[in-house]
Amino acid sequence: MNMTLIELFANVPENFASMEFPSHLATDSRDVIPGGAFVALEGEKTDGHKYIPQAIQNGASLIIVRRGKVPENVNVPVIELDNPERDLAEIASKKLKAHDLHDIIAITGSVGKTTTRAALQRVLSPRFKVHAPERSFNTLIGCTATIMGMPLETEILILEFGANKPGEINELTEYFPPSIAVLTAVAPVHLEGFGSVEGVLREKIKIVRSENLVKIIFNNDNEYLSEKFKYVVKSMGVGEAKDSDFVLAIDNSEYMLPALSFVLSHRPTQEIARFTANIWGRHNAMPLALAASVGHELGIDLQDSAEALKGFQALTGRGRVIILENGKKFLVDDAYNANPASMSASLGTFGRVRANGKVAILGEMRELGENEAKFHADLQPLLEGIDKVILVGKIWREAFAENENYIFVDTWQEALEAVKNIDEWQGMLIKGSHSIGLDNVVKEIAG
Repeated sequence: MNMTLIELFANVPENFASMEFPSHLATDSRDVIPGGAFVALEGEKTDGHKYIPQAIQNGASLIIVRRGKVPENVNVPVIELDNPERDLAEIASKKLKAHDLHDIIAITGSVGKTTTRAALQRVLSPRFKVHAPERSFNTLIGCTATIMGMPLETEILILEFGANKPGEINELTEYFPPSIAVLTAVAPVHLEGFGSVEGVLREKIKIVRSENLVKIIFNNDNEYLSEKFKYVVKSMGVGEAKDSDFVLAIDNSEYMLPALSFVLSHRPTQEIARFTANIWGRHNAMPLALAASVGHELGIDLQDSAEALKGFQALTGRGRVIILENGKKFLVDDAYNANPASMSASLGTFGRVRANGKVAILGEMRELGENEAKFHADLQPLLEGIDKVILVGKIWREAFAENENYIFVDTWQEALEAVKNIDEWQGMLIKGSHSIGLDNVVKEIAG
């Protein structure tokens, strides 16, 4: 007999934290693992209910559907919910309250959330039992999936809070209230939903409404966040600004292959440590510094954090450096996403790299609203010194005039064909909005 998940758990609140539930919850049938649960969601482009057979074929032991949409001939248990996304979030919220966690850390911001989360997990894991999302699960259902798979022994939970439109950060904060809020940056991202950078700021700072909030760790070099939090008692600023609580000093040397080196000091105590990592660009110093600063607030010395991050490497699509042809070439895989802030930072680093022949494949930046062409045009000075630039998408044509160094194409397939005709290059940067599919170009070139 089918029942709602609320009914399933209604009579056992005292044992809620230990209720048996598949430890893996997926909303994409391709992500289902044997024994996991599959949630069929209805989206703008597709309906997850169509993929229930594939989910079962991949080993799903439980299917969760919208009420009235139970498929025929299903040989695994099915739960019907009026609103699967929000009903599951309610369950996850109750599960969270039933756990006796040391801290819930939520990371939000326009850029750097996933890198900060990965670095923080590395910093905290030697001291605490940490649970975090498998990848960039920063939506309501993504956070729900992370919590539903949380082991009983978890001491610290790390979540990412993302938003494309107003109200989403507030909703996440109400369901999953953090004790520590980390704000990476506010930048012109998802402007179609927020209208302006000020709209982005208004949304991101709603994270501090958490009923459990104890500490705010923020990027003090970001003008929007600095203005909001510099004088807030429970906040700690991180940045190159000398009045930061954690002061960041980044090495500015030029190099043949990317590496990152910086010094972080805790101004109140004068504690100091040098950090090194094989990660692309000075802009990635902030995510690592934020992670170390959170660790410090939880009793971990900066030197211990530096040691934990020594082997840190960028995640796929987020500044990962791939060495090719026995060190003769390198490719920077920054293809997961792009916005004006991250594109400027990555191009700035690429411009400083010494290489005999540099190629950039740049996908257009999407969801920037009515000023999208201007945001693209503003990047043109950063393209000087790059030998060949392949520009993917129509917005580049609106922003740039014809240039012998530019190749305009419409798709990632055309970009791949174009780069095959470039014989001599030593360094290549690939970056663009995820929907363009430049990760396919990375796979083809890197093998």
